Amino acid sequence: MRISLKSIAALAAVTALVAAGASIAADGTTQITVERVASILPGQPSPFDAAGVRAIRRGKPIPTGYVLVGQKVTNTRGIASAGASLFFRCPDGKRLKTFGGVGDVGFSLDRDYFDHRQTYARTYPGKRGVPKRSIVYAVCR
Repeated sequence: MRISLKSIAALAAVTALVAAGASIAADGTTQITVERVASILPGQPSPFDAAGVRAIRRGKPIPTGYVLVGQKVTNTRGIASAGASLFFRCPDGKRLKTFGGVGDVGFSLDRDYFDHRQTYARTYPGKRGVPKRSIVYAVCR
């Protein structure tokens, strides 16, 4: 049985394309997960210093009237650079005062949120292939 040189070249090209496609698929997908976490209530220690709110300091108990509403974000960047859009709403008629985070996922706010009941925050991915984890908190009073 003889195989022509063209057949061998075509088979080699198909094999190379399949292998390249498999390697891209293996590390090319951006994966983002968002989970709710339990709110931090008065009397529990704060995990961060809240910018603009002197009453919230790392390791100190949360004062009466405040609650920290959090969401956990895990982002493993692939070829596409993507972040999560997080929606925060303060409970029981409370109002947004500031935001804080614990971990290594960066975030920003696109609008004026101060004294509103709800807003969105946006997270940013890190380096490609390196999982980043963070909990973003809204400080409500």
